[in-house]
Amino acid sequence: MLVHGGGVTREEGGFFTRLSDGLADAGVASLRFDLRGHGQSEGRQEDLTLSAILNDIRVVLAYLREATGASELFLLGASFTGGVCAYYAAKQPQEITRLVLFNPQLNYKRRTIDNRPFWVDDHLTDEAADQLTAQGYLLHSPTLKHGRAIYNEVFWLRPHEALGDVQAPTLIVHGTKDTFVPVNASRAAVPLFQAPCRLVEIEGAQHGFAVHEDPQYLNPQSQEWQAFVIRTTADWLAER
Repeated sequence: MLVHGGGVTREEGGFFTRLSDGLADAGVASLRFDLRGHGQSEGRQEDLTLSAILNDIRVVLAYLREATGASELFLLGASFTGGVCAYYAAKQPQEITRLVLFNPQLNYKRRTIDNRPFWVDDHLTDEAADQLTAQGYLLHSPTLKHGRAIYNEVFWLRPHEALGDVQAPTLIVHGTKDTFVPVNASRAAVPLFQAPCRLVEIEGAQHGFAVHEDPQYLNPQSQEWQAFVIRTTADWLAER
C-alpha cells in the first residue's frame, strides 16, 4: 500500500507509477490512492487531518486483505505521510509485515509549527490567526493547505515517540540534501526502533530523490536516483 505525500497525488509526479511497476516486476502487488482533498478524491485539503489519514489506511488495508487474501501486507509512506504510516504500524503491529518510509516527516509539530515564522511560543501570530479565521487554512507549501484541526493535532500525535513500538522491519530511504525534511531526522530515528531498521541515504538527493527544483523529475540524475530507490525497495520487500 503506497501512501503519497501532501500536496501531490497518488502518482507522486510519476514516481509512484514507476515504483508500482518496479514492485510488480519483483512479484509485489501494490495499491495507491489519493488522500482526501487530493487528486481525484473528494473533500478539501484544509479539512484533512492526521487521524483521517490513519482511518483511510485502516480501511484500505482491510480492503486489501479481503480483495487479495494476502498473508503479508506492506505499508509505504512518503514525506508528509511517513509519520502517519509509522504511527499506524506502531499502533496496529499485527497488520503490517514490513514498513517503508521515504524521507519521512516523523515530528509533525517541529515541521508544522516550530519551524514556521507565524508561530511564536506555540501561538499563532495575530496576522496568521486572522488569516486562518478568514480563509480557513494556512499554506504549508505552495500545494498543501493546513486547516485549524491539523494545527491542534500536531501537539498530541507524535509518531517519533512511538517508533519503539513498531514491530515490522523498516526501510527508510532519505536524500542527504533534503531541505524539506533533513536527513538528520531519519538518522536520529533509526536507533529509536526496536525492530530491525535500515537507513539508505541517497547522496546528493533533494526531497523526492531529485535534483533541486525538478518537480516533474525530468532531470536524468533525478531519474537515476529514483530508479535506484525503486530497485532497493523492491529487492528489500521481496526478501524472504
